[in-house]
Amino acid sequence: MQTGGRTLRVGAVQMISQNGKVAENLERALPFVEDAAKRGAKLIVLPEFMPVGYIFTKAIWDAGEPKVGQTVEWLCRHSKRLGVYLGTSYLEADGEDFFNTFVITTPEGTEAGRVRKQTPASFEAYFTKGYSSDHVIHTEFGEIGVGICYECMLAYTPKMMISQSVDIMLMPHCAPTPEANIFFPKQAVEFWDVIMKGLAKKYSTLLGVPAIFINRCGLWESPLPGLPMKQRSKFPGLTAIADSDGTVKAQLEDREGVIVEDVLLDPARKTNITPETFGHWSMKLPWHLNFFRFVEFCGKIWYSLSAERKRRALAISSLARK
Repeated sequence: MQTGGRTLRVGAVQMISQNGKVAENLERALPFVEDAAKRGAKLIVLPEFMPVGYIFTKAIWDAGEPKVGQTVEWLCRHSKRLGVYLGTSYLEADGEDFFNTFVITTPEGTEAGRVRKQTPASFEAYFTKGYSSDHVIHTEFGEIGVGICYECMLAYTPKMMISQSVDIMLMPHCAPTPEANIFFPKQAVEFWDVIMKGLAKKYSTLLGVPAIFINRCGLWESPLPGLPMKQRSKFPGLTAIADSDGTVKAQLEDREGVIVEDVLLDPARKTNITPETFGHWSMKLPWHLNFFRFVEFCGKIWYSLSAERKRRALAISSLARK
């Protein structure tokens, strides 16, 4: 545990990812990562599912990788070359299952730790499995708390971060702004970007630690399982770095880019106060978002019964290096 405050220079990358094109997305990400490292960042974070894209069909499984595959090797290689901590999430196949797994690698080119998404959001539950853990990665500069996208809206995440006394909070997202439809009315859509824009400040103020919100940008379209419609939308970006006093030091809009800022990791700033939550949620949200929970329930059942999922996950995980 830290005995005094220290400054850490962090970088956040906002970018477009192409669905299913892992190699191309990793190649696209590299100049952004190099730019952040050149500007002195020691911890560089990319969006959730940066190598995968965002797909609500079985085609997402085509982007699956074993525990140590293309993405983890890329993270290890470039974190060592640049002398930085580097993190993103990828689609991990382990045994018969697929997980949304966030990995951080070290300046030595080793894996610092990994966190699997505990609660797949909405239609994600059809194609990935949730996995419970403490959501903390241990590093030389402190405890990194990780809330993967939707998890940051759920009551267990801020409680978990307080109980683990994290020193910095990372929030990798792949969160589009939905178009208004029968399930997601206009007022919920308008509220969505307000939530995204303020999430880094909310968590930094809530916990008293720096909070990094990272999101994708660009257009998005995907079929919805079991529904005769496609979701058409965009990723709003809004990537932000907030310091431990709640100050938003930098925030992007809706274009690709990199932000790099110094933040203070100071145990004296930690609130150590059990946060107020609102039932299932970590914040007050429109009731329409409870539709997500129904979709998640249906998705879990479909996922559990999918023989194809088991077969394809096993085929990929069997490629893991011994």
